[in-house]
Amino acid sequence: MQSDSLRAADLSRLAAERAAALRAEGAELSPVVGHTRKLAAHFWGSAWMKHLAHCEAGGLCLAPGRTLLRHGCVLDLSISAGCIRALVSAQELYEVELHLAPLCDEQQEELRAICSGHISSLVALLEGQENDTLLQQLCEPETGLLPAPADWRMSCTCPDWAEPCPHAAAAIYAAGIRIDQEPSLLFTLRSLDPASLISLPSAPAAPLDPAALASTFGIDIDLGEL
Repeated sequence: MQSDSLRAADLSRLAAERAAALRAEGAELSPVVGHTRKLAAHFWGSAWMKHLAHCEAGGLCLAPGRTLLRHGCVLDLSISAGCIRALVSAQELYEVELHLAPLCDEQQEELRAICSGHISSLVALLEGQENDTLLQQLCEPETGLLPAPADWRMSCTCPDWAEPCPHAAAAIYAAGIRIDQEPSLLFTLRSLDPASLISLPSAPAAPLDPAALASTFGIDIDLGEL
């Protein structure tokens, strides 16, 4: 059943009611909402969104997912190695699972060869502050980190036969927002350790900036202990 059969106000109301009911039952939710038109503000999140726009131009129907996302219908989302799981509210509450096969050894070796000697630091890589040419190569649809439409294996508890259904599309966009906030999750999703793309330096590395690390990895660092 299509999500657009509900009015925007109904989508938002149902999502809020279901989230409140789940929390009352003890569920810990990690919701994702698209507050801005672009949905992303940083390099890897923006690259994810641009890639989805390219996929949509190629015929992948994703627009209903953006509608659900903007009305707070992605009640929970988690990203792990090769998997995105989400709870998406629409006519009913649906469970979505998106699976990606890990990059094969050959693909990983190609990425390491591209990056060898060209990445200054892990923080710079995760913040998209490396050489533009290198970053473009890492975002290539066929050989980079961003998954092509054929790479996804999707399942949803809804009765919609479309692939992706609106709820899976919402989860894909929500994952981009989460990656925008925590770019290391893209590497987690692709089962790739970002540190493996960095060659060992020949000279001592510059001290890491604790504030930059805390922002990039989404953790709190006690600056008094450093």
